[in-house]
Amino acid sequence: MLVALAIGLLVAFGIFAPVFTRFFGMEIATSTGVPTAMLVFAAAFSFYFGGMAASYRAPARRRLHGTLVAPAAFVVSPAINLAAGQGMFPGVDSAVGVLLAATFFAVSLATAYVGSRRGEALYAYNQRMARRRTPR
Repeated sequence: MLVALAIGLLVAFGIFAPVFTRFFGMEIATSTGVPTAMLVFAAAFSFYFGGMAASYRAPARRRLHGTLVAPAAFVVSPAINLAAGQGMFPGVDSAVGVLLAATFFAVSLATAYVGSRRGEALYAYNQRMARRRTPR
């Protein structure tokens, strides 16, 4: 999950950063809308691949395992924050922060579900190809 998030951040801030700079100008650093949209995109990208990997590697109930990647991340994070002596969601003090966290969760859950469906289909395809290759 962390590797997928790192890849998502690299894509959003690495590959697409020149595109965003060209079309939106150099004001990206001072505005909050574009970086927030980029972070939502990075979360969607990472949870898609996280859901796909979890679904592919699951022993059973592949779609469920892939979809649970997002809720697991949103449960583990507050647990780590509480263990560190902070609040459950430090920095989320306003209604805008709560709305942003809910948006991240909804986007992450939706993309993890789509990724889990893709992982399930990919696993089924690979199993069909493996059966065709085995001699009878």
